[in-house]
Amino acid sequence: MQQREKLKYLEGEIAKGINKMKLKGDQNKSRTFIVRISSALLGAFVTIALGLQTTSLTTELKNFALICGALISVVNTLDSIAGYRALWVKQKLTLSQLYTLRNEIEFYKAGLEENDTVDEAKVQEFFAKYQSIWETASNEWLRLRKEQEQEEGEGNR
Repeated sequence: MQQREKLKYLEGEIAKGINKMKLKGDQNKSRTFIVRISSALLGAFVTIALGLQTTSLTTELKNFALICGALISVVNTLDSIAGYRALWVKQKLTLSQLYTLRNEIEFYKAGLEENDTVDEAKVQEFFAKYQSIWETASNEWLRLRKEQEQEEGEGNR
């Protein structure tokens, strides 16, 4: 495979990675928002239900507040187990690194004439950076999972 073809292949893989991280990042951003808003809304419902002064619905309002309070626990547990915010931040970092690498390659190519040979060492450098980005992302994901497992283990004591 010629160096230009290798570079083109790498650009395609970077584009796939960017699309993947954008999608996953957007999903986890939305999940983070939903979980946080749900918790806040449920907390507000508890406050309102307990604060209303009506004799005809006292029992129903207390029961509603109790259910909302229980749901807050479920939502917050989901947040701590899934770690949507931490994943979102990690994915944004990976996305930023992929954009940076893409820009470095485009800058390098902009300096080449049509008949210039692509430097093999440069292609290898770009590929090593690409591999490093994914290795760092994988290690960070594993670290987050280990932290969550430790937190779950401590919560069961």
